[in-house]
Amino acid sequence: MKAVFIAYNQALTQKVDNALKVAGVKGYSKWADMLGAGSDKGEPHLGTHTWPSMNSGILTIVDDDKVDKLLVHINQINKVAEEQGIHAFVWNIEKMV
Repeated sequence: MKAVFIAYNQALTQKVDNALKVAGVKGYSKWADMLGAGSDKGEPHLGTHTWPSMNSGILTIVDDDKVDKLLVHINQINKVAEEQGIHAFVWNIEKMV
């Protein structure tokens, strides 16, 4: 099993939700309002007057065979909307109860 964390501009929410659906991911936790900066091409998303946009984040634990399918869709979103910002991170899950 793998954990996949996706941080993205809220403007991409519908596309991310669709990527989860197409990849067969049903269970996840979502943070609707996240602040962030980090992309070398995009602008900060800080929810302020100067930087009004916001991020969201999703954490999902999935079987290994769903990871690559999900990442393909995330990469496609990034290619179209690179300046808006979307990143996915994957790590192993040692145990689950």
